[in-house]
Amino acid sequence: MDDFTAEPVLASGRAGRNDGVVHSAFALIRVLVQAQHPVGVTKLASAVGLPKTTAHRILEQLAREGVVKRRDHEWALGTGLSDLSQAPYRADLAGVAQLRMHALTRATGATLFLYVHSPGQPLNALSRSYGARTGSAVTAGEQRRAGENPASAVWRALELGQLAAEYGEAHPEVDCIATPMTVPAGDTAILTLAEPRGMNLEPFKRPLDRTIALILSDLRRLEP
Repeated sequence: MDDFTAEPVLASGRAGRNDGVVHSAFALIRVLVQAQHPVGVTKLASAVGLPKTTAHRILEQLAREGVVKRRDHEWALGTGLSDLSQAPYRADLAGVAQLRMHALTRATGATLFLYVHSPGQPLNALSRSYGARTGSAVTAGEQRRAGENPASAVWRALELGQLAAEYGEAHPEVDCIATPMTVPAGDTAILTLAEPRGMNLEPFKRPLDRTIALILSDLRRLEP
């Protein structure tokens, strides 16, 4: 069992019930922050000293706010907390990126996703622009989930710090290229371009770089 350490949740009377729930919620979040990977509800409950049913109820409430998310019967951090703390710049980034991404989709027919990665936080799909060619072969949900695959071009670009490509490894119907960029708050954004298998991705690399340059230029113009 993972060696999680968390402050035990103390029993409280009725007057302190709300405080107890808040304390329990933060105790569960601290365990997930420490774990850095999905954890089952049994281990989470044991780590913080809660009954399993109570831990599950609190996790479900946190999931509705996007603070945690469930993956194959285990729980991991969601984007809710980071979205709150960085909402202003992310709103600007999502807005300017969406316009530039739609323009590239119209010009090329490609599908684009913009992901944001903060240290210690899950990958967040911030903006998307669906092209007809890819959309006819792969559902929107499958395209989004493909970016979370460790073999995807998204994670390769994040690891290498430069343009990366993958061919049908994250999803058998799709080839993809991705390029990272540094955005406000020190986060890394990764712009991806996907096409159906067998398309030559080489002609898309320069337009992808150009789109990134335009997004960063738009962000700079929005700075006070």
